Amino acid sequence: MRPASLFSEMTRRERAAWWGLGVLLLLHVVVVTYGNGFSGGAAAGLVQNALHFAPGLLVAVHARRTGPAWPFLAAGLLAYATGNLYWWLFVRELDPEPLVTPADPLWLAFYPCFGTALVLLLRRRLPRVSGTAWMDGVIAAAAVSSLTSVPILAAVEPAPHSTMLGVVVNAAYPLADIAVTGCLLGAWALCGWRADRVLGLLIAGMGLFATADAVSMVLLWQGADVPPWVDLMWILGLIVLALAARQPDGRIRASRPSVLLSTVVPSVLAVFCLGLLLYAALTDHTVDAVSSVLAGTAIAAGIIRMLASVRTAEALGAARRLARTDELTGLANRRFFVERLDSELDRPGPELAVAYVDLDRFKEVNDSFGHDVGDNLLRLVGARMRESLGGDVLLARLGGDEFGLIMPGTGRERAAEIVDGVLRTLREPFVLPEVDLHVDASVGIALCPDDGADRSTLLRRADVAMYAAKSGHGGGPVFATGLDDHARARLTMLEELRTGLERGELVLHYQPKVTVDADARVTGVEALVRWQHPTRGLVYPDAFLYTAESADLMGRITAVVLDLACRQSRAWLDAGLSVPVAVNLSVSDLRDPAFPEQVGELLRRYGLPITALELEVTESVLMTDADEALAQLGRLGEMGIRLAVDDYGTGYSSLSYLRVLPVDDLKLDRTFVSRCVSDPRSAAIVHSTVQLAHSLGMHIVAEGVEDADIFERLRGFGCDLAQGYGIARPQSADRITAWLLGREITQKTAA
Repeated sequence: MRPASLFSEMTRRERAAWWGLGVLLLLHVVVVTYGNGFSGGAAAGLVQNALHFAPGLLVAVHARRTGPAWPFLAAGLLAYATGNLYWWLFVRELDPEPLVTPADPLWLAFYPCFGTALVLLLRRRLPRVSGTAWMDGVIAAAAVSSLTSVPILAAVEPAPHSTMLGVVVNAAYPLADIAVTGCLLGAWALCGWRADRVLGLLIAGMGLFATADAVSMVLLWQGADVPPWVDLMWILGLIVLALAARQPDGRIRASRPSVLLSTVVPSVLAVFCLGLLLYAALTDHTVDAVSSVLAGTAIAAGIIRMLASVRTAEALGAARRLARTDELTGLANRRFFVERLDSELDRPGPELAVAYVDLDRFKEVNDSFGHDVGDNLLRLVGARMRESLGGDVLLARLGGDEFGLIMPGTGRERAAEIVDGVLRTLREPFVLPEVDLHVDASVGIALCPDDGADRSTLLRRADVAMYAAKSGHGGGPVFATGLDDHARARLTMLEELRTGLERGELVLHYQPKVTVDADARVTGVEALVRWQHPTRGLVYPDAFLYTAESADLMGRITAVVLDLACRQSRAWLDAGLSVPVAVNLSVSDLRDPAFPEQVGELLRRYGLPITALELEVTESVLMTDADEALAQLGRLGEMGIRLAVDDYGTGYSSLSYLRVLPVDDLKLDRTFVSRCVSDPRSAAIVHSTVQLAHSLGMHIVAEGVEDADIFERLRGFGCDLAQGYGIARPQSADRITAWLLGREITQKTAA
């Protein structure tokens, strides 16, 4: 808060009160400076007592709208002012002035009230305090108390004929001032030595107050008169304390404290205390026991603080190393890899090569032998690669079975030599307790500055080159500069697809299936995936599914499609539409032993009946691994999920498989359906396929129905279901929902 805004937040009465306090203070200064004998009169006493009471009253008014700390400060200030009024009325004229009067308990009550206010203020402003901050607080409080107590306690000597009570009561003032000042410095340390207006004003106010107390006590013990300017210091101290209550007392913002202050200030204070004890030990001067104990406390806290700082530094160093080390292999991790690459690119100098190394068929190792064997293999691979590389090459595990190389000062030929050496090393068999394994890898290399001068470009092109190597471009390392435009575009699209999967860019369009009869009743929809590319718009599956299959992404795509389809099916059920959704499966799905359980879990998550989902598989997928496919389809069929063979007639499946396939529907390919009106041979194939499906207890679904003539011909053949542009084009969920609702209303009206 700016100083100018202080009065703008006050009420009109508060501003008037502060202006009145300023006028009284100015009047008191004039009286003290020029009043001579008038300074001891009734008017001067009235001004002085008003100045003592005003800060407490102002804090009390403010405390009604703030937290619990300021009421205690107001109570302390008013108690002190009451003590001063009693002294002015009943003690001031006594000669000699007694050492102990009823004003003393009122004056001394200020200190516990102030201490309570300080504790409550810290609790509000510092919800959490670290261990080192507590040590800093102890050092500051003990050191300041020790150092300030030396001159004060040395100057205070009991007056002749003084009683024990008088000694105790009057010694309590400097001791309380020392304790409060030390606590304030300790509180500043707890706040991380930040620049804080509230604590700054409290320290300044108590500094003035304690200085006035110290001077007054020394003069009192020596029998001298207290000059008027000491009383002015008391008043200024009270006013500054009242100003502290006017500042915002919310929590301290979690900003980083000054490293210089938090390190140097506690150290300097502890060194001063050590110097004090050494001074007392090496000279004839004596130091009061209280000062010595406080100094020893500060030194002990300083030692503990130093040990804690050393352990913290070690822990931070270890955490930094762990944060940049791969836990499994002990190699550098992706974070360190990126930091090192940025550092190398910032250096103007020779060439730089970056390589991505991806182990081939590592997933098969995990699937066949388990993840423990896979982890052991990765450890051995990392160790062997590290042994084959020179000290100037950084090897990092980037995640999974992917490793990265940074080769400073390396051109194309040298990079090829390094990578060839790595590949030769990897091709030697790895001996594990469970099995001996042979490993190969795909490597993509990008060169700086040929392939890019920034980190993002280099890594992207190295990744593209690595996928080109995995696709079989030559069987060795592939340089990004050696890729043709078509390969580069295809692999760039693959990386964009990976990013699109993470960003949720896949969407579904739905094409309905209807009965081939006069009603043309909707029996379900087929979910067709689309890629909503951020710059190219809607991308159809023919443009990316083949590439995704070659990069082993189809499992992820199917998972996304199934989730979207089940979510939409749930929405339709909630809207009163019972519309089964059919989803196409890939080779990856039928190779995954856990796939049926994943489908069941998805249906349970969305609360869908088993009839809400249908699964379709093409002939080519069936023939890739027929036995495994039959087993997986059997498990899905046992769950009650409806199954279909898609694009029937375009593959090379044997009719014998139709006998054992646990499917419910045959979907006849559009190649035959679209020509069944004009081509007698196509018509014969369609007719015979319908009869074949019916004889095997299956339904036939005709794809590619473009017009009413085809629909009527299929009806004559006894076809069960149809889909195609002549019925409805694939549409987004919103549009197909409107289409379904409109068709349902039309059918109800016709009925």
